[in-house]
Amino acid sequence: MSTQEITVDLSQIYDPRRNPKQLLFHQALETYKLFGGAMMGGKTAALINEGMALSFDYPGNFGLLMRKTWPSFRDTVLPQLEKFLDRRLVRDWNRSEKLIVLWNGSRIRYGGVGDAPDDWQKFMSGEYGWIALDQAEEFTEQEFLMLGTRLRLNLPGLRPFFLLSCNPTEGWIKQRFIEAIHPDHVFIPSFWTDNIANLPFGCIERMRELLPEELQNRYLKGDWSAVEESNSVYLYLKIKEAMERKVERSLPVEIGVDVARFGDDETVIPLREGAKVEIFSHARGHDTMRTVGEVWHCVQDRIVPVWGKGVRVAVKVDADGLGAGVVDRLKELQEEKEKALGIKIEIVEIHGSAKPRNPMMFKNQRAEIHWGLRELLDDIALPRDPILAAQLIAIKYKRNSAGQIEIVDKGEIKKRLGQSPDRAEGVIYAFAEVKPKGVSHVCV
Repeated sequence: MSTQEITVDLSQIYDPRRNPKQLLFHQALETYKLFGGAMMGGKTAALINEGMALSFDYPGNFGLLMRKTWPSFRDTVLPQLEKFLDRRLVRDWNRSEKLIVLWNGSRIRYGGVGDAPDDWQKFMSGEYGWIALDQAEEFTEQEFLMLGTRLRLNLPGLRPFFLLSCNPTEGWIKQRFIEAIHPDHVFIPSFWTDNIANLPFGCIERMRELLPEELQNRYLKGDWSAVEESNSVYLYLKIKEAMERKVERSLPVEIGVDVARFGDDETVIPLREGAKVEIFSHARGHDTMRTVGEVWHCVQDRIVPVWGKGVRVAVKVDADGLGAGVVDRLKELQEEKEKALGIKIEIVEIHGSAKPRNPMMFKNQRAEIHWGLRELLDDIALPRDPILAAQLIAIKYKRNSAGQIEIVDKGEIKKRLGQSPDRAEGVIYAFAEVKPKGVSHVCV
């Protein structure tokens, strides 16, 4: 029997170029990919089409496409799977077995995992090239981890992927993909505004009329702050808006320096120009003298060419621990650099345990400058850095018996996050106002 080769243009049904976040999801190379956020952002469509593409590109692939229960899959995912999967590419669709076989030999098993705590074990005998969980917040972390052990299909050139979609929720997904930084994980935020070209007319207006404000923040804005713990210093939506904000450079010009304390910590040097901040450098393994050299590199090769002679530059250093050596060496070279460059330099020491300006409200200077950045998030522009975002989200506060705000210990944050929040701390120092005089915690 002869076979005939056909060409199928799948973009006629699904074209991620119409939704930039879908395109980012497909382009991401990390094994564990979460597309999460607002309803109607195109998450399920992206999940299905990513799995289909992996099945088309690698003949003999085996994929698992699931929701927690069969009724939820049948009513939400199955209609989209039927919409996107061109029947000319299907050799057999066994609906009783919930198994699709493509002409290239790839297979897609689909359905619901089940409600019972051990139902996931039914899928532990398969060896998969990709797994996709729609509305992954319905699954437990154990189910995610155990299913992940089955990404072991051996095909030439095949790279396995674990794909997830979800709405904002507390729990393991938020902790794993947003608050922590796990290797080979990526979070792509979903917003209906990115998917407007694919939405039916009037659907957003109807949801706005139906949902109370809290649920609108969660399901329409994709705001993870709506499900955040009440003790988060920095809210997700505020961070996102600050990272999308565009402002022009202006004065003052200030450098923050967070000095690494341990082997896996980073030394971070952010540069703040008015309401705009960038991470000038970050690196592990720098000694104090190399850190001093990076500061002068920022001054000489970045600040002076932009602002010229006469500019005033404040260098704000975490002066506790190893930072004391950085401060000492900067001060030794301060006068020489001022004369050579024709600028005014101020070296500012930051001590987290120092007395705050407002001791009634804050336990120490660390709490005060953190809160100052919190109050500035509506006005400043942060760099689009997912590591910085995760670090800021992970910072929590509490009130002590005196009613003062104090920031959770850095070691506890590191344990929760999986790394020290060095980039966040550096940005906070760049905006901190810690001089003896004045009334503001921070200045713009």
